[in-house]
Amino acid sequence: MSSNSSKGWIRTSTDGRPFAYADRRAAVSRAGPRASCVPRWSDGMEIGVGLPTNLRGTNKDLVALWAQRAEEAGFASVCMGERLTYAGYDWVLALTAAAAVTSRIRLLANVVILPIHPVGVVAKQSLSLDDYSGGRFSLGVGLGTPLDDYDVAPSARGGRGARFEQSLRTLRELFRGESLIEGVRAIGPPPVREGGPELLLGANGLKALRRAGEFTDGAVTWSFGADPVEARTQFDVVESSFEERGREDSPRLVCGCYYSVPPNAEDDLEAYFRDYYPNVLPGQVEQLLQAVRTVTPEAIRDVVHAFEDIGCDEFIFVPVKPDIAHLDGLAEIVF
Repeated sequence: MSSNSSKGWIRTSTDGRPFAYADRRAAVSRAGPRASCVPRWSDGMEIGVGLPTNLRGTNKDLVALWAQRAEEAGFASVCMGERLTYAGYDWVLALTAAAAVTSRIRLLANVVILPIHPVGVVAKQSLSLDDYSGGRFSLGVGLGTPLDDYDVAPSARGGRGARFEQSLRTLRELFRGESLIEGVRAIGPPPVREGGPELLLGANGLKALRRAGEFTDGAVTWSFGADPVEARTQFDVVESSFEERGREDSPRLVCGCYYSVPPNAEDDLEAYFRDYYPNVLPGQVEQLLQAVRTVTPEAIRDVVHAFEDIGCDEFIFVPVKPDIAHLDGLAEIVF
């Protein structure tokens, strides 16, 4: 680590110089698909933060500023999910914008609704983002909760589970730089790191998480109540799936939840939930609001400690308001 980086946020080469793009490419290629050019901010769990991309009232300047400020504060990653039928930006556009104004922080798509996309296009987008960012991109994929996204894509709701598994198999081949059709060139650019971008399974159900060992490098789960007991149960399934496949590597274990910060933490959370969730999880808004506890500094710190204790590799806090003060407030709490 650089001698003038007290928290280890900036990785340097052996002669003390900051890593250049070519250095990062070589380093992550040697280290394998789970490797990141980003060191941990501490010896414990990494902390990521969502971009304000799926929120009404966001704009391109805020997204860029948020990514820059997150990197400066010491967050390990910025992430965003995919939602077609709501205000917000496309994941490729937003993460490319974040990559353009940062140099260290990882970029996580969490989650992309894989069955609604041609898998070759997702591979192209992912390989491009990973190359463009110097090996900082991770792809989280899942089935997605809002089924109306299937309708507008359009893509059939029926058979989405089978399509998902086949797409995962194909992604792995494409991420290795293989051509699927004899005589046709492979989808490029070529992988920055062996095996391509980190691939994570986005799921909560235990049955779904059993796919992790066969197809992915780990899993990213979601907990409205930031429940470490629930998460540890999910992580156990993921770890068992790796063991059952005879894998020697360990899965990357990630979880996330919403957060809000004072002075209007609960009001901001409620405003977002009442706007977003009636069409996503009809009839469950009150239950969801009661579940979320990460609206005070004390509760947010408790979540960090609890998830570090259960062996979570990274915990991601997702904002509910497109206000840079919400990012700054989170940074003051967790760092």
